[in-house]
Amino acid sequence: MAEAALALVMAAGPEPIQKGPKTHDSPISLYQGRHYLERHNRKRLCIRQRESKHDYRAVSRTGTYRGAYQFSPDLAVGAGWMIQRELRATGTPKRQAIRIGRALRSHPMNQWAPFWQDFAFWIVWDDGEGRSHWAATVPGTSC
Repeated sequence: MAEAALALVMAAGPEPIQKGPKTHDSPISLYQGRHYLERHNRKRLCIRQRESKHDYRAVSRTGTYRGAYQFSPDLAVGAGWMIQRELRATGTPKRQAIRIGRALRSHPMNQWAPFWQDFAFWIVWDDGEGRSHWAATVPGTSC
């Protein structure tokens, strides 16, 4: 199990913060771990399109919300903690999980690598329990 978790982290790119183009309009989620649910992927794509037009570097007009899924700073910090906890729970070595968690929490989400933004979406989405974080999922809206 630990080898699988480490392979997942290494395959994603060991560095959580990346520079350069961040558009990824593929329907495939870069994160495919245990929080990923294929039945919700169309909803994720709709949210990502509506929030940022698939731009992982996006910043809202007010400068408050960032990334492909337009997380607030507080939600991004919380997601960083959740990801760190999930990495530990799935066998990532403690030092590596802490390093990744700290890097995520210390940068605005629009600087996170796309893999980590997708990971954050799925962990916050929580099988639909976290849908209230996106106005696009309110009944009567497009998603």
